[in-house]
Amino acid sequence: MRKFFIILALFVFISPCHGELNYDLLYKDTPILDYMYETGVDEREDQDYQQYIISPYVLVRLPAKLRNKNIVLKPGYYLVKPENKDGYRYAIFKQNGRVIGSVPIYHKSWINPETTFPKPPEPKHLWYTQPFFTTKKIVGWPFKKVLEHRKPFLPPRAKADFQLTDDGKYYDMWLYVEDSLYKMLFKLEN
Repeated sequence: MRKFFIILALFVFISPCHGELNYDLLYKDTPILDYMYETGVDEREDQDYQQYIISPYVLVRLPAKLRNKNIVLKPGYYLVKPENKDGYRYAIFKQNGRVIGSVPIYHKSWINPETTFPKPPEPKHLWYTQPFFTTKKIVGWPFKKVLEHRKPFLPPRAKADFQLTDDGKYYDMWLYVEDSLYKMLFKLEN
């Protein structure tokens, strides 16, 4: 009898799944953050682009019309940048250089970037191409220090996943940026 109570207590207190996520309540509790970029201009955009040759933001294609409180995002391409300001975590959605809206992030977690962004396989050099690659390494060796300084910074690795909820009312967006996962919730518009 004692073993039964111990097993029952372990099941109740250790079980990670006590119920499904209530998207209606979650959407209702998200704050409205439209006051942050009233003019549609991001003041720190120049600082973000300063070190990179291409955009450091994540390019996302939205397939449907989405709404988050007062912000309506039409189908199309957007640049997304997660930020933390005034104690709020949010993502800025930009289109044509203008800030369309800031959407609150309801969950942030740490991930292993090696599993999310696997390294591409190394190219295989066949036996008859090996002398050319060896010659390239030998000739390029004296210029290695000079050429290292000319390499631009790489933007952060990023990707986006979308999930439609079970009832089909909400659209859950997962944004992976380097070692972080940002989750945002949208309501589908018709």
